[in-house]
Amino acid sequence: MSANKSLRVLINAINDNAVPRGPDRYLLELIPHLLAANTALEIDLVHAPWQQCFKEISLSNSNQRLRFHCLAPPRGPAIRLLWQASIFPRFANAMQPDVTFLPNLIWTPRLRSPCVMTGHDFLQFRAPEKFGRTKSALLRWVIKRAVRRCDRLLAVSTFTAADARRYTGIPDDHIVTILEGGPAAKERSKKQAAHTFLFVGKLERTKGIETLIAAFKTSDILQNAGYRLQIVGPDGNASEQVSDCLKTGASNIDRLGFISEADLEQLYLTCRSFVFPSFAEGFGLVLLEAMARGAPVIAADATSLPEVVGEAGILVPPGDVDALRTAMERLALEDALFEQLQSAGYARLANFSWVKAGAETAALLKQVAR
Repeated sequence: MSANKSLRVLINAINDNAVPRGPDRYLLELIPHLLAANTALEIDLVHAPWQQCFKEISLSNSNQRLRFHCLAPPRGPAIRLLWQASIFPRFANAMQPDVTFLPNLIWTPRLRSPCVMTGHDFLQFRAPEKFGRTKSALLRWVIKRAVRRCDRLLAVSTFTAADARRYTGIPDDHIVTILEGGPAAKERSKKQAAHTFLFVGKLERTKGIETLIAAFKTSDILQNAGYRLQIVGPDGNASEQVSDCLKTGASNIDRLGFISEADLEQLYLTCRSFVFPSFAEGFGLVLLEAMARGAPVIAADATSLPEVVGEAGILVPPGDVDALRTAMERLALEDALFEQLQSAGYARLANFSWVKAGAETAALLKQVAR
């Protein structure tokens, strides 16, 4: 491909999320940096009618190189899987892109163009309880075939790359690790600090929310100091268990559900600590979001989270109520520890750059298109 020739990239952003979640937020950040990294790059973005978030992508002098295509796939996951495997490839083949970019593990067996696929995680293999036995078995079958079809798999962490090799058998030379970026740092004043611990995430069995609630409820130190626990995120397969945990002794625990970005920003900026005891993550972008807003983090020492946290937070064994309670109490009581981890979190952000991710991904797409 010559230096002056345009690079036409077709991106399939279709999933079931009306409200942006992991893969959507990944694309919303990545696309402007892809276009900035390669001025010859042109993007045709395919989305569903319920995914209006992509129309809000902020671009500078690049709007003419980003075109939107709204298709109407079925909403149900099983039948949409068949749609992705049959109808979408027909659309893609008619578009004749130089390369197709699938920002998730999407099975497209009849795709004729070269293909780059992003693997955010392989938790269907590692933590099937997140999805349920039947669904995870089906997804494992589909994912193995999807990965074998792509020309390159883009892994968002070294942990995810290792899981891809372990569970799908993809060759090493077909995997490229490109870390996600983080948001820009936002300083907070001491006046903003509140007596709150914050969790953000879907209420799923793998998120460790029951461990978090137990650690908080059994701490006399946190109760006597007037701390609150705030749980933000949509319902998931652990919602019923969370409700049971909150039936008694939980007057200082707020289950807030889905909230606006502005309200979430305020919670990040005012919490004493962000707590994320999940034991099954492919990256952990919420940790960077918390660090960027001056919130010291406590996270499970599991899967990809140590790779993101580094030395900038407290890591505790997954499922360990006592260790998590101790970590929360330390951050509540020790101002020096709070300030140390806050500074370390700001510094840690330098390791995660969307500019770098955009440049590396643009280079990968160009390489595969050749």
